[in-house]
Amino acid sequence: MKILLIDPPYDRLVGFRSEWFPLGLCCIASYLQSYNHEVSIYHAEHSPDTRYKSIINYADDFDKYRLAINSEQHPVWDEVRQQISSFKPDVVGVSVITPKVPSAFKIAEICKSVSPYIKVVFGGHHPTVRPDEILLNENVDFVIRGEGEETFRELIEKYRNCSLDYHTISGLSFHCNGEVVHNVDRKCIDDLDSLPAPARDRLFNLSSYTPVQLSMVMTSRGCPYQCHFCSSKNMWGKTVRFRSIENVLEEIQQLKSRYSISNISIMDDSFTLNRKHVEAFCSALVKNHIDITWSCLTRVNIISDELINLMKRAGCTKVDLGIESGNQRVLDLINKGITLEQVREAVKILKRNKMYWSGFFMFGFPTETEDEVFETLNFLKEIKPDWANISIFTPYPKTQLYELSVGKGMITDPPDYTLYSHQNPHLRFTDKIPEDRFYLLAKHVFSEVHKFNSSYGSLIKRAFTRKYHKNPQLLLHDIRKVLSWLKKRKEQLV
Repeated sequence: MKILLIDPPYDRLVGFRSEWFPLGLCCIASYLQSYNHEVSIYHAEHSPDTRYKSIINYADDFDKYRLAINSEQHPVWDEVRQQISSFKPDVVGVSVITPKVPSAFKIAEICKSVSPYIKVVFGGHHPTVRPDEILLNENVDFVIRGEGEETFRELIEKYRNCSLDYHTISGLSFHCNGEVVHNVDRKCIDDLDSLPAPARDRLFNLSSYTPVQLSMVMTSRGCPYQCHFCSSKNMWGKTVRFRSIENVLEEIQQLKSRYSISNISIMDDSFTLNRKHVEAFCSALVKNHIDITWSCLTRVNIISDELINLMKRAGCTKVDLGIESGNQRVLDLINKGITLEQVREAVKILKRNKMYWSGFFMFGFPTETEDEVFETLNFLKEIKPDWANISIFTPYPKTQLYELSVGKGMITDPPDYTLYSHQNPHLRFTDKIPEDRFYLLAKHVFSEVHKFNSSYGSLIKRAFTRKYHKNPQLLLHDIRKVLSWLKKRKEQLV
C-alpha cells in the first residue's frame, strides 16, 4: 500500500528554521518498508528557505502559528495539499505532539478534501494520552497509542485485506457503530535490535537536508524518572530498553558513509543512566576507530569524572543537562529528583574535564513566584553554562503539572492548543504572578538569556567544540546562526 507519513508544521509557520528530521516517522517508515509497503515521509517543518531566529524573535512571532491555522491561503497548506495529491496515498499517518494538534487537524482536513477515501491515522505523544479528543475530529479515522511500529503495520495489513474488524489490534483506537473503541494497550517492543534503522532515505526532498539535520540517533527508549512536567513515560514507558552497541554502531557507520555525517546527536532521555552501556559504547568507538564527535542529554546526578573523561576520549564534545530551576522548592514541586548542590557538583565535573555543556532551564511552573523565577536566572549566571536553553513551562496532558494547572484554574480542559508554545510570553500557568507582569518578566528573562548566549566568549567556546575541520558544512551552518544572533544583540544594545 502507499503510505504517506507527515510531521505537521509548527516552527515553520512561525518562521523558525527546523534543524531536525522526524526520527520517529523514519522508524515507522523503515518498519513498514520491511513489509513491502511504499512509504514516503513529508516533513512539513522542513524548508531550506526559513531563517534562524533568536528566542526573542520567536517569542515576538509566536502568534503567526494561530494566524496560519486560521488562513486557508497560507502557502504551507498549498504545499501540503500538493504533496498529498502528487503521492496519492492510501493511508496518511500524522505524528502529533501537543502544540501541533491544530496543524495536524488542518492536515487531516486537507487529506479528506484531496480524497475522502484516504484513511487518516494519528499517532505520537498527544494522541496516545488523548485519543478520545482526537477522534472527535471527523477527519481522523484511527489513533495509534504508544510505540507505533507494530500497531501501524497490523492496521495496514487489516486495511489492505479489506477487513473491517480492527478489535484485535493492540494499541489502536477507532470509531465503531458511532462509538469510540479503545483496544488493549500494546506492550512495548523489548528487542529494539529487531527494528530496522530509521529510513532517512524516505524523506521527501532528502537532498535539501544538511548532515546536521539528519544526525539524530536514539540508543534507548524509556526513562525511569518521574518529572511531573514530562510526558515521555506516557509514550515509551518507565522501563528503559537499550539497543545493542553493535546495532548502534551499524547505524553510525551508515550515517558516515551515506550522509557524510561526522557529528551525531544522541537523543536518549538520559544517556548516562546505564553506566555499563555508556562504557561499552565509548570503548567500541575507540576500539573500532570510528571517527565521529557526538553529544548527549543526561542528568546531573548520573555523571562522574571518570565517565565524562571516558566520553570525551570517545569523541563526546557536548553534554546537555536538564536543570530546570534554580530554586529547590520548585525542583521538588516538579519532582526533578535533584538538588542545587548536585547541579553545582555536576558543573564542577564538566569544567574539570573541560567538557562543553549546555543547561536546560524552565520557568512559569504552577505556584512559582517572581522571586523564584529570578533565582533561576541568577543560578544560571552563577553556574555559567557554555550555552543556556530557556523555555516557559507548558503543561502537557496526563502529566501531574497539567492536572495541577487545571485544578488551579490556570487552564481550561482541553486548552486552546494554538497558544501552546514554550516561547509564548502570553501563556501563563502560575497563579502567583499577574498576567501583565508575567509577560514583562518572560520578555526580560528571554532577553537576559539571549545576551548571555551571544557574548563573544560563549560563541568562541561553542566554535571550539564543533570540529569544523572535519565538517566544513557545519561551519557555514553556524556562521548563519551567529550572524542572526549578533544582529539581534546589536538591536538590543541600540
